[in-house]
Amino acid sequence: MVSVLLYLSNRGRYSKLISDFQKNHILPAPYLLHCNMGYLGSPLMTYFFIRLKEKKKIFFLAKDSQAYSFAVESENYDRINMLKPLYYTFLLGFLSCSLLMLIALFFKLKTLYLNYV
Repeated sequence: MVSVLLYLSNRGRYSKLISDFQKNHILPAPYLLHCNMGYLGSPLMTYFFIRLKEKKKIFFLAKDSQAYSFAVESENYDRINMLKPLYYTFLLGFLSCSLLMLIALFFKLKTLYLNYV
């Protein structure tokens, strides 16, 4: 629920960031798909922009690409920083679901083991 609210409050910045990037650069194939998915694609797009800002390797984008300079152009750096809470909220949700899955798996295996013995 929090991630939906964060997405809705940042949707304008998010869309502007994507359109500004696409004016001068070509999005790599997977990110081109995710930028058109709205809320569901926003975690990977925020990941993409955060990696651009940090100048870290991005899949399907050459390390010497001019796209890495996008984050330091005009106000893009601040707009990318505004999207960080959205990214970390998605990450927290994913980790929470993964933890719940592991706990459920543990109890299921424990039940199977006790029924077997």
